[in-house]
Amino acid sequence: MIVIPNEVEKYPIGQQDFRVLREDGNIYVDKTMFIHKLNISSVKYFFLARPRRFGKSLFLSTLRYFYEGRRELFENLYIDSTDWNWEEYPVLRLDLNTERYAEPGKLEEVLGNLFKGWEKKYNIDDVSGSYSQRFNNIISAAHEDTGRKVVILVDEYDKPLVGNLNNIDNFNHYRSQLASLYSNFKSSAEHIQLVFLTGVSRFSKLSVFSDLNNIMDISFSNEYADICGITERELCHYFQRGISKFAEKEGVDYEGACKLLKKNYDGYKFASEGSEIYNPWSLLNAMYESKIGNYWNETGMPTLIAESLKRVGADLKKTFDSYCKDSDLKGLDLLNPNPTALLYQTGYLTIKRYSRRLKQYKLGIPNLEVKYGLFNVLLPYYVKCKTGTPSLQVGDA
Repeated sequence: MIVIPNEVEKYPIGQQDFRVLREDGNIYVDKTMFIHKLNISSVKYFFLARPRRFGKSLFLSTLRYFYEGRRELFENLYIDSTDWNWEEYPVLRLDLNTERYAEPGKLEEVLGNLFKGWEKKYNIDDVSGSYSQRFNNIISAAHEDTGRKVVILVDEYDKPLVGNLNNIDNFNHYRSQLASLYSNFKSSAEHIQLVFLTGVSRFSKLSVFSDLNNIMDISFSNEYADICGITERELCHYFQRGISKFAEKEGVDYEGACKLLKKNYDGYKFASEGSEIYNPWSLLNAMYESKIGNYWNETGMPTLIAESLKRVGADLKKTFDSYCKDSDLKGLDLLNPNPTALLYQTGYLTIKRYSRRLKQYKLGIPNLEVKYGLFNVLLPYYVKCKTGTPSLQVGDA
């Protein structure tokens, strides 16, 4: 039985489990229309890149419970009105966001814990061989045991690589392991219903993208532009009571509260024709606290970003108000990143508009919260770790 919030609004801050969110009566911004789009598509391999704290894990969790046939969790949501049969599919979710991968062996620990449970569930006696071979066995056994093809969900598929940008030995070690693991998406295609991967970027030199020539990258798709984050329409629909409380605490009227929220947390855009998007993490925190804060910046020090920019000798002043082609933003080379692409993929820059004639994106800083993070968090660290005179002084506009 799903609890619908009434008098007291509950904001799912940090809640990445769709079942818990729904059963506890938290506000849920309905994104299940995108599950319907996935279902009716002829494609079965998808990739989505979004910055941190943008709801990727929650969407994967929603997919999990949907394919597990948990219809009671989707009561009064869009997908419940479709003609889906609600049969249970075997779901394999690989959450790679649970470790920092600071040393070799961590990926084996994560996979080992997952694989043991699946091997027991699907009655696999032979657990020898490489992790790639074990994964292959699990996929085929799950299909044979249930009679239904397998749904594979990979959360932060590139986390072991992103965590080792400044350690080339670890980077190459994990790149080899991931390439072997993900090769099963092609070799086990006959057993697969759906593969959905999320991450910070489509890593250009990982074979999962070259091997799967039919993988659909929806990161820049107009059709899927709103799959994560909160639109203006959704803000007005789901958060009226929260906005009113926020307005009272901030000493402004309802319209003034909306303007404050928009200036600080809106402005992200992920496709040429997509809506502007609010950062969901920051917006939910602002609703809960009833005040403006730098919530996204407080979730992590961007040391790896600054060190990567230093390594390639980035001229940051040229990146904050720049034009680029979509090919510049896709296929990020993590070891030799384009500074503009790196700042876009990590959420410090976003699409402001698109020129069809020039086939170029105009990029810029999304909002006041990100601007604060750039000039008071990222750039001071960049200046500190960069040798020589930095190309942009903190405070330059």
